[in-house]
Amino acid sequence: MAWSFSHLDPAVAETAYDTLGAIRRGCPVARSGELDGFVLVTGYAEIREAARASDRFSAYVDGLGAAAVVTEMRDAVAPMFETDADHHHQWRRLLQTFFTPAIAAAQAQYVRAVCREVLQELIPHGAAELVGAYTRQVPPLVIGRVLGLAELERVWLSEHVRALYSAETLTEAQQAGRTYADFLLGQIQQRRAHPGRDLLSAMVNAQVDGHSADDDELVKMTMLMVAAGHLTTADACATALLQLMEDPPLRERITAEPSALEAFVEELVRYEPAVAATGRTVISETHLGGMPLFPGDRLLLAWGSANRDERVFDDGDVFRLDRDRDAPQHLGWGAGEHRCLGRHLARVELRVMLTELLRALPGLRLQPGTTVRRTFGVIRGVAALPVQWEHQ
Repeated sequence: MAWSFSHLDPAVAETAYDTLGAIRRGCPVARSGELDGFVLVTGYAEIREAARASDRFSAYVDGLGAAAVVTEMRDAVAPMFETDADHHHQWRRLLQTFFTPAIAAAQAQYVRAVCREVLQELIPHGAAELVGAYTRQVPPLVIGRVLGLAELERVWLSEHVRALYSAETLTEAQQAGRTYADFLLGQIQQRRAHPGRDLLSAMVNAQVDGHSADDDELVKMTMLMVAAGHLTTADACATALLQLMEDPPLRERITAEPSALEAFVEELVRYEPAVAATGRTVISETHLGGMPLFPGDRLLLAWGSANRDERVFDDGDVFRLDRDRDAPQHLGWGAGEHRCLGRHLARVELRVMLTELLRALPGLRLQPGTTVRRTFGVIRGVAALPVQWEHQ
């Protein structure tokens, strides 16, 4: 069955999960003629199978999926993100020590300090657009610290990242992308000459299959590492705030019971995963969901659709704080060997960012007449959150 669907079409955003649900119920593996043709995978079982079968489906995809957020280094292959099997496993083993639950928990104090500094600037104004003023301010500083950047360098990273992803024209994006890539290249060259004990040094000086990654590979991998740590967390936080403002009883419970925040974050990631879609490339003739596939076919895995699959979740379209976490496991953090490496850090960041904001801005609400526009594509979020709060 064929459908005309593009996750990059802005018109899709508001009704994305209604549309994906209709496609999933009709055919969980369907072809789309958009974007030069691809296979749209919307079912839970089918997405999990594709994500876990690296011998049939490669994480390297030309122009489709998560790597498409880094257009400046399209010709390079980012180790860890776009490789499979043993090569990927070696990279993951090298880097996962920087993303353990204990290491993530140790970042909480820094995240809290950054949140409070940003919020202290906002409080006197009584109103702000929170996506630009808060949710996109904190995460790049945190991932910069994880990479091992000095405090001033984290500020530079944050400015470059936000300039790239807020560019309004192609020319602006290209210029910002070059400046950003040059900044990262300088950091990479420093780590090669004077390695430290940080994440970026580990990436630069890693020996996998007998050789180190070259500059282009490292720049692209670092860009993807920053995007994974910045865009997903920023958009997840914005989506969480919208969810709380639209559901006052839920917000009251979260505020009164801080222990409920962990369940809230996990349900949010199931219900509205920040990573909406990633790609795979078929590398050997196979079948998925009854559809014959051939080498070179590109797959788009719609993770949020999997988490609402009625064959697995009886009420997947409903946000439920008391959802049973034991079974089935949602796919909001991905599946298989490319499951989100930074999920423990993301959980810590989201819990701290939400706690600090709700504490600092009492009476938080959308500004009168506001219509919030959701985004959808590789990343799911909201375009802007104009809010106001009680200010003494």
